[in-house]
Amino acid sequence: MQTAFITGISEGIGAALALHYASQDVRVLGVSRRPFPAALADALAAEDYARIDLCASDAALKVRAFLDDRRVYGLDVLVHNAAVGWYGPLSDQCAESIDQLLYLNLYAPVSLTHALLPRLRAARGVIAFVSSVHSALPTPDFAVYTATKAGLDGFARSLRVEERGRVDVLVVWPGPTRTRMHLKSGVPSQRIRSDRYASPEVVAAAIATAIRRRRSHVIGFNNRLLRWAALHFEALIQRAMIALAKRRSMHRTEEA
Repeated sequence: MQTAFITGISEGIGAALALHYASQDVRVLGVSRRPFPAALADALAAEDYARIDLCASDAALKVRAFLDDRRVYGLDVLVHNAAVGWYGPLSDQCAESIDQLLYLNLYAPVSLTHALLPRLRAARGVIAFVSSVHSALPTPDFAVYTATKAGLDGFARSLRVEERGRVDVLVVWPGPTRTRMHLKSGVPSQRIRSDRYASPEVVAAAIATAIRRRRSHVIGFNNRLLRWAALHFEALIQRAMIALAKRRSMHRTEEA
């Protein structure tokens, strides 16, 4: 039986991915800072769930001990899914919030990968980083969040070369997904278009397919087009985003 370890497993994409893998007879283990959610009872055993704050300096050591206790010495799949966001101008963001984003979104995946690499090599496994299509885009009001995702992209590029022939490394770039992420980040409710967002189940299935194929993947046709344009026409995209930001600023002024 294959074994998958997922971070941020308690809800959203992480929970959907756990349920997807469980339906494929994969042993699922995961970590979150929340208590074990009843909705995951059919996906993994309670003892295979670790309640750990990945922002803690000793989080990677605790995860390694958790896997040792369960005699999981080989990992077929590691999915770095846990993340937080923050909405608003950088000047309004507090230092504690910046630290949280940097630690959970970037430092924790790097640290955890370092700690679990021997187990992934033992199984000739796959590491999947859940990034964002916005990592290649100028995204006002999400500066630190997009920076952490761009950092993941860069880390994965280098690690892929280092681990060639031993561990496969890939990145998946979803767009907006129908989770609580936007509300928790502070995005105004009127700006959340959840009816247009992909469901966690659709995104999870796409991630699982990318992992099975061992290839990086942009999820959704529009997102693929947007990322391609951002990578090839950076100046044009930046001008368009500046124009959009100006329109939104004028709209806010009129409302005030």
